[in-house]
Amino acid sequence: MTQVSSSGVTKARSAVTIGAFTAVYFILMWCSGMLGFFGPAFMFVGWIVGLILNGPVVMLMMVRSRMFGTVTIMAGVVAFLMVVTGHSWVTVPVALVLGFLADLIARSGGYLSAPRNIAAYMLFSLWMIGPLAPIFFAPDSYYADVASQMGQDYADGMRALFSPAVISGWVVVAMIFACLGGLIGRFLLRKHFSKAGLA
Repeated sequence: MTQVSSSGVTKARSAVTIGAFTAVYFILMWCSGMLGFFGPAFMFVGWIVGLILNGPVVMLMMVRSRMFGTVTIMAGVVAFLMVVTGHSWVTVPVALVLGFLADLIARSGGYLSAPRNIAAYMLFSLWMIGPLAPIFFAPDSYYADVASQMGQDYADGMRALFSPAVISGWVVVAMIFACLGGLIGRFLLRKHFSKAGLA
């Protein structure tokens, strides 16, 4: 009975931890994404800022929670919020799959291996391709929606910039900056990892 109660308390604490860090993650991502209002090219700048700022957030969440499903839950919540705020439904399955795979990587190190947690964050961060997915299979409707929200000039500029080749290249760039964000998180959280006997 005591073990069951203890397990319930642990899961409840993990749920609260995930919820709190997901809120911080989304706020930082949303605020950095506001840079996109200055022009389509600034969307990349906003994503880079978000990847770096959220590295410590996700790294700390994984260390604090240590529960399988941690990243998947964050991915699902963030994707849902993105859809609610007007982004493509494709974001949900993309984010959930990447979150689950990231969880597998982090769990293999007990959520305490810095290199594996960084690798998990890098993979998870690619969920941001989800909102752009319609560019590949329904570009006209996608840019029509952008034009209705941001204006035709913005939509035209985005269409010229966001070619499939650029988006594919962005995947590599995103992983590099996610790695940087994870390394910064590792540096800031070195005490948590050192207590676990990990470098």
